[in-house]
Amino acid sequence: MNTTRWRRAAAALVALGMVGILLVTTNTPAAAAKHPVARATLMNAAGDKIGEVVFKGPGKYADVVEVKIVAAAAPNLGSFHGFHIHVTGVCTPTASGSTNSVFGSAEGHWNPSGGPHGTHKGDMPSVLMTAEGETYAKFETDRFNVTELIDAAGDGSAVVLHANADNFANIPAAYGGPNDATKLTGDAGSRYACGVVRPAK
Repeated sequence: MNTTRWRRAAAALVALGMVGILLVTTNTPAAAAKHPVARATLMNAAGDKIGEVVFKGPGKYADVVEVKIVAAAAPNLGSFHGFHIHVTGVCTPTASGSTNSVFGSAEGHWNPSGGPHGTHKGDMPSVLMTAEGETYAKFETDRFNVTELIDAAGDGSAVVLHANADNFANIPAAYGGPNDATKLTGDAGSRYACGVVRPAK
């Protein structure tokens, strides 16, 4: 092998070695810590598990978080259901909280900026339940990172699946516009299921 070919081969081996080092490095616990995972088990008021929500994503300095929900047996089969992050990580299946409602312990939508519904940090796309009572949805958002979910306002956060569809306060003035309640909740109805967001093991 001439000198030029040997140098090229050596350079290629060095490059491959660097790739190997990079692959090992990106699979270390320290690298994994930058991409935390959190989960919430959705329970209805009867104490039945009806689904799970998984948050995967970068941590504090991330760009996007992947959200996945798998759920079943919600009311109003074949319809959309409001799906939000609520500000307090407590899911009490009896009337409680400032709203004195089932799962009211989770309090209102996570909304640190105080904006109208549709712009809340915890507003997420509605999920569509099939006629058989099943739903699966996966999407990405850059409104929050996983670290914030676990320590939102110091008391965690919760995910709530509502009984009705969410209109995101999108009621044109020609139809009377949204009222105060709509601006807060999007008319998504009662809280059907709730799950506290916790770090995944």
